Amino acid sequence: MIERVSETDVWTARLRDFLHDCAGSAPAEEHDRIREAVLLLHDPDGLVGHSFEPAAIAAMLACGAGESAVLAILGPDLNCMISRGSAGSCLATLVLADGSEEVICEGSTFALALLAAYVSMLLAGAEREDEAVSTFTMPAGVRLH
Repeated sequence: MIERVSETDVWTARLRDFLHDCAGSAPAEEHDRIREAVLLLHDPDGLVGHSFEPAAIAAMLACGAGESAVLAILGPDLNCMISRGSAGSCLATLVLADGSEEVICEGSTFALALLAAYVSMLLAGAEREDEAVSTFTMPAGVRLH
């Protein structure tokens, strides 16, 4: 049988692939990842997250402002912190608006670390929504050990 895959499942799979790409990218690939983020996360209606202007992102990249471009994609309402690890790695921390959870990711540049943290946060939110929708019920004869 052929099972239909929902658009949400495809988008989630793309986010997971993009997260791995951000984590494994070299500094020279930063602008490519940001361009991919624009294609993946652009939401002109603001239904998924913050709405941003792709032309403004392209202008920032043309000037070499990768961090500014990523911050424009993330939006002004997101709480974030960037820092450099002991081995020179770049770390990004995003905190949910209610302060209940935080996401920390590492990247070869601050922009890549921020993108990875943002995508991780989106994936965690999607998983949380899936758990709320589908409740797990045990079959009658199953015992927990």
